[in-house]
Amino acid sequence: MRLRTAHPHQPAAKINVTPLIDVVMVLIIFYLIVGNLAYQRLLPVNLPEAGAGAAEEAAPTLVITVAQGPSGARIVVEDTEIAAVDLPSLLRARVTDPATASVHIRADRALSYSHVAPVIAACREAGLLSVKLVAQRAEGVP
Repeated sequence: MRLRTAHPHQPAAKINVTPLIDVVMVLIIFYLIVGNLAYQRLLPVNLPEAGAGAAEEAAPTLVITVAQGPSGARIVVEDTEIAAVDLPSLLRARVTDPATASVHIRADRALSYSHVAPVIAACREAGLLSVKLVAQRAEGVP
């Protein structure tokens, strides 16, 4: 019984990687979407409603969530819960260029403004110029 050997003039077998690339791209997109949804559900917040306003075109640099906690307001930066007194130092550490950085504050509509004002003051103390409050679009508003 004689084994066949490859001839030098025959090309080597090629593997088609196109289906593999397609599957990997679908998985990447799936994990990006699921990760974003999981992040938004990390701390549920009942956002206030707003009328017509300008749509945000760029993704925020930092998202600060202020929610009702058992003993006052809870402040969460991205995925880290923090005390209000430590907020300016954390913002300085996370933002490389305060002049161009954008901060979005998601505050629960049940909270009084006295819980949100220290967060805005901490952003100003950290040198952040672009601080925006997030709201849901009211029903019937285009």
